[in-house]
Amino acid sequence: MMNEAVFRFAFPEHLYALLGVGIFIVVWIVLYFVERKRLSAFADKDKLTVLIPDYSPFRKFLKFSLLVLAAIFIIVAWARPQYGVKKQNVKKKGVEIAIALDVSNSMLAEDIKPNRIEKAKFSIQRIINKLDQNKVSIITFAGEAYIQLPMTTDVGASKLFLQNISTNMMDKQGTAIGAAISKCMRSFSGDEKTAKTIIVISDGENHEDDAVAMAKEAREKGIVIHTVGMGTTSGVPIPIRNQYGQTNFLMDRNGSPVTTKLNEQMLQEIAAAGGGIYSREEFSPILRALDEMEKSDFESKDFSVYNERFQIFLILGLICLFVDFFVFERKNHWLKDINVFNLKIGAKK
Repeated sequence: MMNEAVFRFAFPEHLYALLGVGIFIVVWIVLYFVERKRLSAFADKDKLTVLIPDYSPFRKFLKFSLLVLAAIFIIVAWARPQYGVKKQNVKKKGVEIAIALDVSNSMLAEDIKPNRIEKAKFSIQRIINKLDQNKVSIITFAGEAYIQLPMTTDVGASKLFLQNISTNMMDKQGTAIGAAISKCMRSFSGDEKTAKTIIVISDGENHEDDAVAMAKEAREKGIVIHTVGMGTTSGVPIPIRNQYGQTNFLMDRNGSPVTTKLNEQMLQEIAAAGGGIYSREEFSPILRALDEMEKSDFESKDFSVYNERFQIFLILGLICLFVDFFVFERKNHWLKDINVFNLKIGAKK
């Protein structure tokens, strides 16, 4: 940790409010001289003390000065002055998470609202928000698998890539979960000390390769695989929207609607082979499992921490307001007749 003598304002743009104080000062001065001119026209200075005995130009100026100082101090405090900076090294502790998302056409089914893929994307965003200290990669798959986002700690980038994922990004249809697991394994770093896990999100239908064997291979390398099933076990049609926004249903060669249903058994077998858990549409069990994993240091960054000094100016501003509250523009009727010297003489008698 290192200290540096640096002064700055966290929000320097707030200092523009001082222009308003300057305008207030100019307006007050103009009005003050207008008032003095009117009083001079009414009577000369000696007669004014008789005609208006409570009038006190000094109190008026003092009250105005206190308000101006209070405004200046509070605006400066609002700009958050900072003096002195500390260099701190912050280490991130977490796990590496590879998320494999099924983007085949069957994920457009609306047996869960709004549909399977949108519900999955929303749930993935929740995972990223809650596990922002971890590394995340995103792999999409249908008949083939691709790494959409390499392993990163950048939460913003993760959300941006997630928003752009759709079923239109894959030409080859199918559900190649084994290929997706293989891509996930390639997205991990080579650090053997860091815990690694894969979350497969799919309806498990039209399974093409030996995903269970691939899950066992991943487990042998210390990678845990969880699966999340999207959809219901009853068959539902697959809606397809054309370029005009019209909705039709996917048809087979015979002209009959193609239906899709959740293959829970396959996803359960993959999770069992990968040493993880299976959950249907619910991500809370997966989050709990991730929280229980042993965290490792995988990133170290230097941050500058500035020492706040706004408290001094805020206190000064409040003191000025407090004093201003007890200062009146006219002489105080309770104190004007008190003569300190007479009191002292009276005490001697």
